Amino acid sequence: MTNRPPRLAVEVTFAAALLAGLALAACHAKPGPDAKAGPDQDPAAANDQRIVDGMKAMRARALAAPGGSTEASDFAFHVTLLYKKGVAKRRNISPTLLEEAVKCLDQAKEANPDDAADLLARQGEMLLAADKDEAGVAVLNKSIADRPNMLAFKPLVKYLGDHKQTAEREALCRKTLPAMKTEGSRYAVLDECLKNSGSAAPEVGLRWAPVKDVSFYRARKKALESRLEAAKKARAKEEGKKP
Repeated sequence: MTNRPPRLAVEVTFAAALLAGLALAACHAKPGPDAKAGPDQDPAAANDQRIVDGMKAMRARALAAPGGSTEASDFAFHVTLLYKKGVAKRRNISPTLLEEAVKCLDQAKEANPDDAADLLARQGEMLLAADKDEAGVAVLNKSIADRPNMLAFKPLVKYLGDHKQTAEREALCRKTLPAMKTEGSRYAVLDECLKNSGSAAPEVGLRWAPVKDVSFYRARKKALESRLEAAKKARAKEEGKKP
């Protein structure tokens, strides 16, 4: 399934020094993974192969449409999966594959400057997954600076929470929340900030937020939990009616 980015919008130049240490390969470089499947493959190996095959398919699409935002984003997403799922540790993944995906995103940004924020977000998430922490955080911060967005916010707030960077995490939350225009997106930001604060208590984890926003969060969370409980009871009742 294609993982398409949300509405793409913003204007900042995407090249420059934020990828120090990553030598950008041409988007038409040779593929890297050495992935061979056999008839007696175990389930874990077969799943790895599916992830590799998915990446290859998305890579081919990106190469067939140089400068395409969706194609480059999908390619980067599938490269990210190689790292998040541990495939890069179990397979012979060429180091140039990451650089190639970065180059494709760079080309897409150049061709579609309105897409920069989401392409930056996809790139930053990929770099974090590949343990390129400094570059990944820099790119995600650039995405947020261009246009606060959940695609960049979620991996960045998680990284800051995991690394106990409290001041930076709270500053990110304070900056992002006012930019959210719907109740759903406001709740999502507050929920991610609380989840990555290390505390389950809103008065502690959301201490940076205005009182009205904490009250909004509590009320919406309670309403969501009530709906989930009602749905659970309805399903149990329906199951009980089945012969």
